[in-house]
Amino acid sequence: HGRDFMADVCEQWEAAFRAALTPATRRVVLRFGVVLGRDGGALPVLASLARWGLGGSVGSGHQYMSWIHLDDLIAIVDRTIASPEMTGPYNAANHVPATNAVFMQRLRHAVHRPWSPPVPEFAVNIGSFIIGTEPSLALHGQRCVPRRLDEEGFTFAHENLDEALRGLLS
Repeated sequence: HGRDFMADVCEQWEAAFRAALTPATRRVVLRFGVVLGRDGGALPVLASLARWGLGGSVGSGHQYMSWIHLDDLIAIVDRTIASPEMTGPYNAANHVPATNAVFMQRLRHAVHRPWSPPVPEFAVNIGSFIIGTEPSLALHGQRCVPRRLDEEGFTFAHENLDEALRGLLS
């Protein structure tokens, strides 16, 4: 657990989940990384920004982005439904989190855009104020790995960021 907006939100919703009185219900918490899918989520928006030359690193660029391919997430959800022994929290993110700078560089490469200017922290703060969102979502990161999924033998199909981006953006 961290000490930022997203960590606080996760702690609060997991606490509410644990407090619910559902004694006959198996409880599984899937903590998603950034889900990479062709038709929704963050990737289409980020790819559009990169294509327009606005795909530079955000803030310091050192913040980690734990990510997961949509196909792997679906496989984890399917496994969770089919495996009554699965209970408690699981990190639904692959083994290879990337820093924001690396993620954005790989994304620019995938959309054939070699360079974009970085987005300084003050610009993120102004933009977040204008659109009414939390700047720490872009400026702070999460570096989580799927330890419990590994222990239980789950195999990821998509762990290479370049291959995942190429496949989703082709």
